Parts: sequence; C-alpha cells; structure tokens
Amino acid sequence: MSDDIHGLADDRIALDRLTERGLLPPAWSADPAAIGLALRHTTDYASKYFGSLLAGAIGDALGRPAEGKPLEEVRRRFGVLRDFVPWHGWTGGPVGTITDDTQLTMCVADSIVDRGILDPEHLASRFVDWFPHGRGKGRACTEAVLNLRQGVPWYQSGVPSAGNGAAMRAAPIGLFRPTDPEPLRRDAALSAVITHADPTAAASAIAVAFSVAFLLHLPPGSLSPDRYFAGLKAIMTGVNDPPVAERRYEASGEPVRLLDRLLEVGDMLELPSSEAFGRLWNGAFVLESLPAALWCFLRSPEDPEEVLVTAVNGGRDADTVASMAGNMVGAYMGVEALPQRWCDDLEYREELTELAGALLELSGLR
Repeated sequence: MSDDIHGLADDRIALDRLTERGLLPPAWSADPAAIGLALRHTTDYASKYFGSLLAGAIGDALGRPAEGKPLEEVRRRFGVLRDFVPWHGWTGGPVGTITDDTQLTMCVADSIVDRGILDPEHLASRFVDWFPHGRGKGRACTEAVLNLRQGVPWYQSGVPSAGNGAAMRAAPIGLFRPTDPEPLRRDAALSAVITHADPTAAASAIAVAFSVAFLLHLPPGSLSPDRYFAGLKAIMTGVNDPPVAERRYEASGEPVRLLDRLLEVGDMLELPSSEAFGRLWNGAFVLESLPAALWCFLRSPEDPEEVLVTAVNGGRDADTVASMAGNMVGAYMGVEALPQRWCDDLEYREELTELAGALLELSGLR
C-alpha cells in the first residue's frame, strides 16, 4: 500500500473520531438558495470580499486598546473610542495595529489560498509558524500550538475550550465556500478543532462562516433579520450545540445553547448598548462574544462605523467582538462603505486585500 493511501486512511480515521466526539457536523445537504447562499450576478463580490477582511481587521485594531477593560473604564479613558490608538511600543508605521484575531484570520486565509482547500494539517503548520510572533495569544491557541510543536497530530492537538479563538478566524471559510453549505460546515469545524476541541467552539465557527457567506449575497439595504435567522437555524441542523453554563453575573443558572442565544439577539435590537452588553456579556467565552458581535451588526447593519464603534466601546473582549462584527458588516456593505481614515492607516491592509482577492478567485464567484 502506498504512503498516499496510508495517509488517506489515517485522515479518514481522524475524521471519524472527530465526528464521534461531536466535533464535526454530520453529513447534510440543502439547497443553497433556500438558505441564502445563491449566486447573484449583479453583486460586486470583490467589494464585499475586500470589505469583510478589512473591516474585521479594523475592528480588531480599533478595539485593541479597549480589550479587557469594563465599559465604564473605556468611557473614562477614551470618552468614545472612534479612532485608532497607537500601541505602547509604536514609533512609526500604521497606527491601526492588529492582534491575534487578524493574524490567525490571515493564517486561515493564507493556508486556503496556498492549498486550494481547507487542509487542517497545513493550517496547523501555519499556526505553528505564527506562534513566535503572535500578539495577545489566547490560552487555547497557545496550548494547542505547543502540542503541535511536540509532534501531536492536528486532530488531537486541540484543547477543550469554548473560547472565541475559533470563531474569530472563521470568516475566510465563508469567503471560500459562499455557495456550498455542506463543505462550509465541514471546513469551519475542521478549522476550529485544531486548537479548540469543543463542540460549542466548532459550532461558533460554522455560525460565523455562514453569516459571512450569507451577507456576501445581499445587496446593501436588503437584509431581513428573519431570513438570516432562518438560514442560521438551517445551517446548524444536526450540529452538536450542547447547552453550556453562562459566566455573566446575572445568569439564570440554566445552561444555554449557542444557537438559542444567537436567535435571542433578534429581540434585543432596540436595547441600549449598556443593557445589551449586560445581558449578553461580551467576554472571551464564545457564548458571550459572538452574540454580542451579531447584536452590534444587526442593530445598524448599513452603518459600518456605528457597528464597530459600538463594539469596541463595550470593552471586555472588544477587539474580537469588533473583529467578528466587522467581518459581517464588511461582507454586507462592501469596502466602499468603510471610513477611509481607518483603511488608510490599517496594518497589513495590502496583504489582507490580496488574500481577499485570492479567496474570491477560489470561490468561483468572479
């Protein structure tokens, strides 16, 4: 038996084991058009691809100085944080310096572009390469990469964490699979388990990838939250999404499923930000940060500046909430809707634009 056949057999065993652990979704089929993933020939997809990656990075950079601070401290230190703040070691170059959110998003995008597929072993190697210069590395990603460096295979390297480190880098999956719901589910989950071997984390990556893909196809001004939520419910069919305990101070004590919390956002859009963030608790646990990002987007989807300013001024895990919200609003509104002052001084702007263009070519939408 050839080495290639041995390798295929090993991959099949790995995928079967991950599925048995509830980390990969079961096989599933759906009409892409029925869940909002149909090609529209009149859509300027290039603008939306550039917008999604750039707005995600802008949110990351804008939120960096507010990360880890409560809402009240953000207000005390910055008033309303609306522009980039140089990082403490800054002496020149872009003011809009990004963190691990954008670095890891670029790892995913670069791996897909290099391989033409989502190859988890190759992506794992990208994470290892990223580690020495990673900024603000999270615990789960750190432990997983240390496992990989010690020779642990990618399908065993992830740690049991429902942090947002998988969701925050999932936008390139939606850009790569914008009309293919079953591969989107599989690739999103595979991208997650390398570092986050947790069903909620895998589900969150699927939710982010779907959200970006769904919004790519919508002309600005045409978003129906009800249709979005219907598509989200459909893409999560059969996905392991177990109830998990909340961490927020005033939680009821009843475990909550990620999908249920995301669906609740639709009834919260009229709330002031302080009350919404108090109820959603925009921290690093993905049950908190992904619903918070979705809330920031859905309350003003046609105003990217308002989306990102709201996200970063909420504090806590501000950069990640703003990054995920940015991926969504950029995919919906396109790059032309982003404030030019942010684009001009964004770190890695050219590299992100090149990756977006390469993903568009791979997607088949051009």
